[in-house]
Amino acid sequence: MTKPAVKSYPALGQEVHEAVLDNGLRVVLLKKPGFQRKYITFSTHYGGMDSVFIRPGESEPTTVPDGIAHFLEHKLFEEPDGTNVLDVYSKMGASPNAYTGQYYTVYLCSLVDEFRRGLDLLLDYVQRPYFTDENVAKEQGIIEQEIQMGLDNPQRAAYYNLIEGLFHRHPARIRVIGTVESIRRITKELLYLCHDTFYHPSNMVVTVAGDVSFDEVLEIVAADMAPRGYRPRGPIVRPIPEEPRRVLEEEVETGMRVSRPYVLVGFKGRLDRREGETAREYHRRLIGAELALQAVLGKSTRLYWDLYERGVIASRYGYGLSVYDGAAYFYAAAESEDAGAFRDEITQALAAARDGGVDDELFEEARRREVGQLLTALDDPDWLVNLYVTHLFQGLDLFERRELLDEVDPELGREFLQEFVQEGQRTVSRVTPLK
Repeated sequence: MTKPAVKSYPALGQEVHEAVLDNGLRVVLLKKPGFQRKYITFSTHYGGMDSVFIRPGESEPTTVPDGIAHFLEHKLFEEPDGTNVLDVYSKMGASPNAYTGQYYTVYLCSLVDEFRRGLDLLLDYVQRPYFTDENVAKEQGIIEQEIQMGLDNPQRAAYYNLIEGLFHRHPARIRVIGTVESIRRITKELLYLCHDTFYHPSNMVVTVAGDVSFDEVLEIVAADMAPRGYRPRGPIVRPIPEEPRRVLEEEVETGMRVSRPYVLVGFKGRLDRREGETAREYHRRLIGAELALQAVLGKSTRLYWDLYERGVIASRYGYGLSVYDGAAYFYAAAESEDAGAFRDEITQALAAARDGGVDDELFEEARRREVGQLLTALDDPDWLVNLYVTHLFQGLDLFERRELLDEVDPELGREFLQEFVQEGQRTVSRVTPLK
């Protein structure tokens, strides 16, 4: 095990304790003195995009059905004796859950008492898979229903159409939940294969936030790992196909039983770490991109209020940015009776900021808002750990964010828009009422 290290962030009043076990497992404590509740996660760098990978020690890629990471997350709660781990936690007075993203899966537990037992249970069930033909078939039926419910949701359907219209072959286009067809191809053998590949300690991290000692955390984790006999492994290779700059489809439309049309306007590009660029420099660029979108698309902008007052947008307005290796995209979304006006005016506002620069005052307002949200997260262990883990799997330090927020400037935002807001890089996805 590496020597435990402590990193302090005085401006945030935060200490981070960290060590890496001999099997490669990273263990982290976000110290929260005086907090009664503890928040624990056991996370793997494995998500919906990982449908093609090269296992350590192999040279040829393995391809598995879309949605298998999410399927695996569901199945790990089931015990061989028919009990469910969720019920065990509930009897302890704890709150367990799990979720799967594009590049991570997180198992979590929030509790006040019985910290040792809660952490022991989390470590154990995540590393002890139990799959049979019968329980896989049962879960296929459950997830197929979940998929159908999603397809009946206009916001989710429009989002699926957007990412599949933006990307030709980059795995960002994969639906984390999969499709009915892909789920039906999942077998217990494939689940065991994916668990063996991605649930090795070297691909995982244990993160705790609370008023506990790091010595105690390390003792519990090390005792759990000692008898498991993990051997060192090389890295998992994730082949990323080259993605064309142009979108696959510029317009995608689906009819559904909705009262108002729902519209997403999305742009794709690349926001990769450059050769020779430090993680800190890269993180600064990402923050600049986030703030630029707030300054152009946020609800405090003249654009938003003009669209709202004219009735172009009705409700459910929002925007988002997603960044992955080899591709990234952002979108604005709203219920709108005039999809053409929404598309055109969103695009014009982005193009104006791209050509003339991001408004200094709105950028500063967005920066201050982000500082406030980061400080708020420090008092919310659940939110804090989830932010920390998602940053970690991107090679970023969440707590550097406070300093970097003082270093960003609107020119970083303009540079971001110049990459994304270009001819052929926009997809418009609409869900319209059935005629």
